[in-house]
Amino acid sequence: MAWTGLGLAVAMLLTLALGGPLRAPAALAFACFGPGAAVLAHLRVRDPVVAWTLALLVSVCGYTTTATALAWSGWWHPRATAVVAGVLVAAAAAAALARPHPNGVPRPAHRPGGDPRGSAAHGAVLAAAVVLWLIALARTDLSGVGMFGLAATVFPTFFVAVALCAAGFTVALTRRSRPRWAPAAYLVLLILIIHGTVPLLLDQPQYAWTYKHLGVVEYIRATGTVGLPDDIYQQWPGLFAAAAQLTELAGVPGAVLADWSAVFFNFADALVLFAIARTLGGGRRVAYLTTFGFVCVNWVEEDYLSPQALAFLLSLGALLVLLRWLRPDGCPRRVRLTALAGFLAISAVATLTHQLSPYLLLAQVSALAVLRRLRPWWTPLPLGAIVLAYLVPRYNLVAGGFDLFDGFDIFANAAGNAGAWGSVGQAFSAIVVRLLALSVWGLTAAAVWRARHRLGDVLVPATLAATPFSLLLAQSYGGEAIYRVFLFSAPWCVYLISVVLVAPALAGTPTATGTATAAPHGDRPGNRRRAVTAVALGVVLTLAALATVQGRHGQLMVDRRTTAEVAAAGHLYTEAATGATIALATPNFPSRPTADYPRFNQGLPVGEPDLVIGAELRDTNLGPEQLPAIEGYLEGFGGTTSYLVVSDAMRRQAEYFGYLPDGALDRLEATLQTAPRWSVWYRNDEVTIYQLTG
Repeated sequence: MAWTGLGLAVAMLLTLALGGPLRAPAALAFACFGPGAAVLAHLRVRDPVVAWTLALLVSVCGYTTTATALAWSGWWHPRATAVVAGVLVAAAAAAALARPHPNGVPRPAHRPGGDPRGSAAHGAVLAAAVVLWLIALARTDLSGVGMFGLAATVFPTFFVAVALCAAGFTVALTRRSRPRWAPAAYLVLLILIIHGTVPLLLDQPQYAWTYKHLGVVEYIRATGTVGLPDDIYQQWPGLFAAAAQLTELAGVPGAVLADWSAVFFNFADALVLFAIARTLGGGRRVAYLTTFGFVCVNWVEEDYLSPQALAFLLSLGALLVLLRWLRPDGCPRRVRLTALAGFLAISAVATLTHQLSPYLLLAQVSALAVLRRLRPWWTPLPLGAIVLAYLVPRYNLVAGGFDLFDGFDIFANAAGNAGAWGSVGQAFSAIVVRLLALSVWGLTAAAVWRARHRLGDVLVPATLAATPFSLLLAQSYGGEAIYRVFLFSAPWCVYLISVVLVAPALAGTPTATGTATAAPHGDRPGNRRRAVTAVALGVVLTLAALATVQGRHGQLMVDRRTTAEVAAAGHLYTEAATGATIALATPNFPSRPTADYPRFNQGLPVGEPDLVIGAELRDTNLGPEQLPAIEGYLEGFGGTTSYLVVSDAMRRQAEYFGYLPDGALDRLEATLQTAPRWSVWYRNDEVTIYQLTG
């Protein structure tokens, strides 16, 4: 750890001073592991996976806290701060290296690397999967992606690459002579395939809402502060301040971070989840099954450049600390108090990052306290104090622009945000992810039922899996509550499925304690059962991964952004009149991408006005009859002038979600082009921006 901290600090300082192609990776590596490695070098954590996970959590929390403090104070000097941090980390790491190691500290036992033939075989499978994936990338053009998204457009070798990953991973878990690196290699490749394919195929970051976040990042870089009291993003600035600091130190635009945030967060989540599974018990097989399985089933798109992505990572990290050192048994008082301080620190960073995640974490911790699975039992009290203390000064902002309580209608709160399915493509993707979620929850229920006679062994993960459903008692979260429920329950669900149902079947015969004993060498029926289980597992993992691809990228025709769109948005949010109202025909435009976004739509908390939802013109064949209502709607915001954006991406969205009749936006444009109060303010191949005058 000490050498890692020292090396990362030196690399960051050198590349920051000299520049070059290594500047960005050095800045990212230092942000992820530098400070944490220096701290962990002075602590004794025997499990290396847990040690590296803690190094990640310490570094990310420190980086986020420092950036947020700079933005809050208005003293925005990331380079100077990085130099000071680099020197301090290097000094701490050097001090750890100079300190004599205590006698009697056991060294990790040497473990054989497995059969060389097995290493060669797994290397060949991985190489084949990589080649097939690269062929798919080279042969795929997303410019014409249709109703069924990526899966219907990508070159077929993509599916073979996913299947090879799942099959190779399963074999690596079932063979006793497997190389130790093989399961991790398949996990890394699967993350790259699922989350790296679309960024490699698109010219711009996907998702319209990504650009709102990029605008906040650019605002912090330009002004060095987060001082707008009516901007909910700036009131929860953790992710944005950290991203602004990283873009300056790495010398890359925010769009690069947005492109690769899903890959980064999935790698980080995988490391933390692996450490959690090892802490809960079951060995490396269960840990790998849990981590790989979660990547396969996590269709919720929380991991783009968003506060939710960082807060979810921190929530997992806080629970890791709790599960390892705040259980009722085991730890000395000094260790327990140190762990409690670390738990509260991680939770505090999550609190200043995201509005919802800390409350889900609080519910999970409170449930464990009630069940006496937590010591000290009063841990939820300081956590609740942190969460409420942060909310109280911002309560009027939240209550004024958002619904805090949607009623005790569980089914309405769980209904999602799509409304009626507007196309066959939307229906297909929705059915796929619902079947996937119900399958995960159903298998979890089966696992808990199977372990009912030893319920104490699974009570903690079962509680953590069930508690997120409490969100549905009071909140729809803008129609996204059910997605957050699945996200926060899925890691624990996959662990339960792995430890109770899958791992024992792969290893041998389940024992009374839920672990597994290897079947006798000559037990042919047992070997056949394990072979059948392994084949079934490979098939299920493949299908789950492909279902996740469909869930994430099934509406890619809506989510993809083009260079023309981004250029139009940049021009609009730079050159439009200050105080103007900027409205959209449908809510599918890369809005607010620049630091100038506070000059427009003043008083609106997050989104832009639109004709479909805001003006309630859904299912309307827009034309001259609706023009007075549209003009009245826009003028009602009191802007100095009004702009209305119509784009090809909005046509795709209207078609996919069934927002408008066919040709409605064409009819709207024909009306605007002849209306006396409207003029074309900007136009390119894909976007036309109209201005309301007079």
